[in-house]
Amino acid sequence: MHRYSGVYEVVGYAQIKRSNYVIATNVKIFQNNRWKRCLHKVKIHSKDIQVGESFYAFGELQFQFAYPPLVMKPFFAAGNTYSAKGFDKVHSELSKFKEKFSELLAKNTKDHFELFATLVFSDPTFDPSRAEEVRKSGLAHLFAVSGLHVGIVYTLFDILISFFTHSLFIRRPLSNLFTVLFATMTGPSPSALRAVLLLTIWNAFKLMDYPIEPLNLLGLVATLNLLVEPFILLSPSFMMSYAAAATLISIQDGIKNTNNLAKSMLISLSAFISVSPFLFLFSVVNVFAPLVSVPAVLLATPMLWASVLAMFLLMVGLQNTAATLLRGATPFAWILQRLIEFSSKLLNVSKSFPLYILSSAVFLLLLWHFGHKPKNLTS
Repeated sequence: MHRYSGVYEVVGYAQIKRSNYVIATNVKIFQNNRWKRCLHKVKIHSKDIQVGESFYAFGELQFQFAYPPLVMKPFFAAGNTYSAKGFDKVHSELSKFKEKFSELLAKNTKDHFELFATLVFSDPTFDPSRAEEVRKSGLAHLFAVSGLHVGIVYTLFDILISFFTHSLFIRRPLSNLFTVLFATMTGPSPSALRAVLLLTIWNAFKLMDYPIEPLNLLGLVATLNLLVEPFILLSPSFMMSYAAAATLISIQDGIKNTNNLAKSMLISLSAFISVSPFLFLFSVVNVFAPLVSVPAVLLATPMLWASVLAMFLLMVGLQNTAATLLRGATPFAWILQRLIEFSSKLLNVSKSFPLYILSSAVFLLLLWHFGHKPKNLTS
């Protein structure tokens, strides 16, 4: 990896866009008079490259022990949408549709556009003050597309398709396909990629009537992620995503007989416990986040459903109907914004190594207690 430190020419495809950089995949680096494929993603600090574009960049390439492991600060960079091929071509077309939908979203949600765009696509549209408010509210997880979003979207498609057919061999593959397309428009992020891989393999096994052990399946998906990109292990998003998923899978048997309200609270609390070690290490922790998250998810669900339905309506040419649906969801966004403002004023705990140690111990104890299933050797 260190052999790439220096000034190089680079070509590739911009998969994810952030405020001042893109994350590129399918990268090739010109070295020793030939193009060599790079097996890792590259972070490129440039505003001249847009998501969905194939690009050329010339500049200084450096290695960092993080994800992505290679970072470029180009002297020159340019991109175009005409040379993408294969999956990159599909992603590029979805990115163009995303831009078209974002215009419709901005026009019809107005003051709530940032909330919608970040909720649906994880786009970094919040200004610094709003971003800090969301961070302190303990609801930042709503604005990073993850298993929660994938599950909500998959449920919507499954319900809609069930009106036309009850066949699982049609419903599950179609719902899965549409959910994968949605996740692809978000990058996909490590957490969204984990969720769609888990969903796809789960549905395939279910259709084959193959026995499934959820924690083993999660381990399989994690292994596939690491085989494709080992440095993703250094991504906080990756670590928090799998910690939360493992915890939620582990507690399912223990909470299945509780009522819906108690189940929602226990799920929220367990997810909070699983990610709190990382938050105590890297960010701030809102101690009331488990309580606030339950109504926040209830508000975010119709916003996400309305947005996804509006995408479909826009795709089939019903732009006015899509606009009406988006405007109808803005009251939920108004309430969610008030909830964020209220929650941001509650007790926050900043980075703390002692609390990191304590929360890690609680998380591991929770995971062991609910996830450990010893066999009765005396029976």
